[in-house]
Amino acid sequence: MFDSNIANPAYLLQLFLSGMSMGSLFALFALAFVIVWKASSHLNLAAGELGALGVFTMSSLVLRGMAFWLALAVVLVVALGVGALMERSLIRPAEKRGLFAVVLTTLAVYLVANAAIGLAWGTEPATAPSPFDGGAGSQLVLMDGPPQAYLTYGDLLSLAALAVVGLALSLFLQRTRYGLAYRAVASNRESAGLVGIPLPRMFIVGWGLSVLIATLTAVLVGVRNGAIDYAMMTPMLVFGLTAATVGGFESLKGAVVGGLALGLAVNLFPGLLTFVSGDLGLVVALVLVLVVLLLRPQGLFGVKRLERV
Repeated sequence: MFDSNIANPAYLLQLFLSGMSMGSLFALFALAFVIVWKASSHLNLAAGELGALGVFTMSSLVLRGMAFWLALAVVLVVALGVGALMERSLIRPAEKRGLFAVVLTTLAVYLVANAAIGLAWGTEPATAPSPFDGGAGSQLVLMDGPPQAYLTYGDLLSLAALAVVGLALSLFLQRTRYGLAYRAVASNRESAGLVGIPLPRMFIVGWGLSVLIATLTAVLVGVRNGAIDYAMMTPMLVFGLTAATVGGFESLKGAVVGGLALGLAVNLFPGLLTFVSGDLGLVVALVLVLVVLLLRPQGLFGVKRLERV
C-alpha cells in the first residue's frame, strides 16, 4: 500500500520540494484567473494559450540572439497589451450579449491561439528558453540519498516568481490609487461605478495582468520541463482553475494556498501510495474541486455573498 521509501527522509523531502515547485506554477496560473475574476466576474479561459503563444515567441527571439531576460521583458509587455486589447475589442462587446457570450469568446481565442502555435511552430516539442546554462537539469542538492533531495534552478525560479508576483499584486492592491480603485470594483461593481471609478479602465488592467501572469507561468513551465509544445498549457488550465476554486476566486492568498496545496496533493499521493498512479494528477485535481464545491463552494478563503431577494 505504501511506498518502500516512505521512511527515507531524503525521499520524503524530495516529494515535498517537488510538490511545492509544481504547486508554485499552479498558484501562479491561478492568480491569472483570480485577478480578472475579482473585477469582471469572468474567467479568462484563453490565458494559458496566450501564455503559450508568448513563450514560443520568446523562444524565437532567444534563438535570434536576444538575451533571455530581455526577451522575457519584451513578451511580458506585449502580453499586457494583448490582454488589454482582448478586453477592449472582444470581451467588452461580448459582455453586452451575456455571460455565455464571454465564455464562448475566450474559448474562441483559446482555439485560435492554439492553432496559431501549431501553424507557426509545429506540433513537435521544442527546446525551452532558459536562463541557465545547464538547462532543466541544473540543480541544488539539499540532501544526499539515494534518492537525493534537490531543487532544480527552474524550481527555485518558479518559487521566487510566485513570491515576487504575489507581493507585487498585494502592494498594487493595497498601496496604489489604481489598486484601491480595483479593490472597490471587486467589492461592489455597481457602487464603484456610481462614485466615479472608471470601470472600463479597471477591466483593462485586470485582463492585461491576467495574460501577463499566464505568459510568465508558461515561460516557467518551459524552464522547469526543458521543453515547450503547442499543448503545454492545456493541463495547466485544469490545475489553475482547480487551485483558484480551492482557494476562492476572490482571494489572491487563496490562489496561492490552493495552488501549493494542489501541487503537494498531486505529488504526495502517487509518491506515498503504491496503488495511486503518477498519471492521476488531473483526477486528484477534479476530486479536490468536487470536495470543495460540496463543503465550501466559495473556496477556503472566499467570501459567501448574500443576495437580497
